[in-house]
Amino acid sequence: MKTKKFAAALLAIAVAGTVSVGFTACGKGGNDGNVGGDGTHTAVSIDAKKTRIIVMGYEWGPAIPKIIVELNGDVSGVSKDTFSVSMGSGFSKSKRTVTDAYACDAEGNKVTTATKYIAIEMSVKYGEASPFNYNQQSARNEWNDSLPVTVKVNSGKSFKAGTKEYLDGDKFEYTVTASDRLVPQTATWNKDSYNYKGEGKDITLSRASWTPAEAKTDGGKNPLVIWLHGGGEGGTDIDIALLGNEVTALTADNATNVQSYFTTSTIKGAYVLAVQSPTMWMDEDGEGHYGNSAANGEATGQPQVSYYTEALWGAITDYVSHNSDIDTDRIYIGGCSNGGYMTVNLALEHGDYFAAYYPICQGYLNGNISDDMLAKLKDLNMWFLLSEDDTTLSPEKYTIPLYYRLLQAGAENVHLTYKKNVPGVDDPNPSSWGGQAGCYMGHWSWICAFNDDVKKEIDNSKVTSQSYLTPENCTKDGNMWQWLASQKIDGQDVPPPASGSVETYTFEAENGVLAGSRHVQVNEWYGYDTVAVETKTLYTGDETKGAEVSAIGYFSGEDASITWTITAEEECDVTLTLWAASSVTKTEQQNVETQWGTFPQDVVVGIRPVEFTNASQPVTLKVNNGDVTLLGTVTGLDSITPTAMQDYSYYANYVGTVTATIHLNAGANTVVLKAPAENPQINIDKIVISGTTVKLSYVPVNNIKG
Repeated sequence: MKTKKFAAALLAIAVAGTVSVGFTACGKGGNDGNVGGDGTHTAVSIDAKKTRIIVMGYEWGPAIPKIIVELNGDVSGVSKDTFSVSMGSGFSKSKRTVTDAYACDAEGNKVTTATKYIAIEMSVKYGEASPFNYNQQSARNEWNDSLPVTVKVNSGKSFKAGTKEYLDGDKFEYTVTASDRLVPQTATWNKDSYNYKGEGKDITLSRASWTPAEAKTDGGKNPLVIWLHGGGEGGTDIDIALLGNEVTALTADNATNVQSYFTTSTIKGAYVLAVQSPTMWMDEDGEGHYGNSAANGEATGQPQVSYYTEALWGAITDYVSHNSDIDTDRIYIGGCSNGGYMTVNLALEHGDYFAAYYPICQGYLNGNISDDMLAKLKDLNMWFLLSEDDTTLSPEKYTIPLYYRLLQAGAENVHLTYKKNVPGVDDPNPSSWGGQAGCYMGHWSWICAFNDDVKKEIDNSKVTSQSYLTPENCTKDGNMWQWLASQKIDGQDVPPPASGSVETYTFEAENGVLAGSRHVQVNEWYGYDTVAVETKTLYTGDETKGAEVSAIGYFSGEDASITWTITAEEECDVTLTLWAASSVTKTEQQNVETQWGTFPQDVVVGIRPVEFTNASQPVTLKVNNGDVTLLGTVTGLDSITPTAMQDYSYYANYVGTVTATIHLNAGANTVVLKAPAENPQINIDKIVISGTTVKLSYVPVNNIKG
């Protein structure tokens, strides 16, 4: 599968030799002896040594915003109007728009002292003079190591280098190679490799890691964000992986600054790790063959195997083991396309290691994920991102049916952002190729992530069928990076972010499970039978609770309650969300065969929704003894499994959200959930509180009846 550089015709730079062109242009005379008696100036070559290019990462990939020309004498008389610049050759040749020019040092920094260097800055846009070529044979990006650059003096302009004055039409032509590149964004990364030997394999993976400036001296261990590249960014040059997908956006060196979500008063950002496959992550044999992972292929029903799974696992755990400052409860992994596939693959193979996953336009076919494999994914924390107009990896073959199956299986902390298309910021109106006009091709949905434009999600409580999963229904507020930063393996006490950002706190106990069998009434005529009980999450924290609270908020007696004490550093308003499930069954008249004959009876066929309105509060909420109205609907299910139909208290495998805005005082606040009726017919799985920069903590206290 090919990533955003799949469009070779757009991004490739044709390799061609340069040709010096002599021409005559009108202009003033100079001291170079090339002015005729009629006042015309015959263009000459500028006496310069070489041109260096500055490469930066943008939403579509790398581009060249600046060049540095080294002359054979100190320069003077340079301004932004002095030069015009063109790059490339043939159909890929483009005239660049110059925005500034000035005297500089060898690294391109502006100086006021004598220097032989000129920096020329240019605007950038998608598809213009890329430093990459796309190799159709290997299906990977490569550096364009033969990039023609022409710098020419504009009409009516001049400048000096040493004693020589150059006039309009004078130019310098140079072919940029690998040694002429400067990549300042990736220079701040530590680059190394990891060698894996096992299973008869000998694999070397390139790695790059970025460290926040204050990580080693801040107030605690720091989280780690891992990125896995797309198919076109494989190889042995890690810069291609860092620039091909704008991984530099994950650092503080980028204007988007995703790091703000991982920065608090005590924790100063997250480590970032990128690992590069020699070929592609979906390679089944190390030779570049997709096998049953072929893009938009037909499902085989068999797992998609990667040659690099254990090598990648080793590269990650090796990096973590050699960095004692990493918070191993806060390691997050994601990637796009090929990397999205590998994210899901590692979730299947090593799910308990990572706190959360963020697969983007992921490449694991739904039809190749069995129910047993799905069971490994449903309890993980995952946020999926894709665009509807993705023609490389069809949403209907990959993410959409997989996401719906996860909801049906009872996944409680899975999220989906489903975009209509992929708009731009660096280039607000990119030329369309395989996508909507004015947008990038739909497969490039990672652009939304790196532009911090993943702030809406599907409301899982409203999903009653797969057909509900559309971009039009992706309207619920939800921020992927904010959510990711709040996830922790032990589920507790993720620090608040720095001023101006939002943090989410999840108040729930550690998970336990109930499984096995139970004695239930099949129907009122036939009596009882023993049936299997599917795994359910129980409330098994350290706090004391009454017998009436058999799960976190599964209230089975009148006035059963559960209480939290929440401490805020300062007075604030926050959003409280109940993750809830209905225990109200839905029945219909069916003819049921018994030992005495067939009779019409009420048979459980589904589970009814439960609504919270101003007039109806199935579970009441009090904050500091004041009543707070909860609003929302816990969705039901039209049908449930035959086993579940026999279990009248069945409430697993679906979820709804109910919300309220609550006011917290500075200091301790008491929050009480209480069942006003004998059977409130509701289960509260967890409470999530989202607020601004307020340090929150909680202490569960005695939960008793009355």
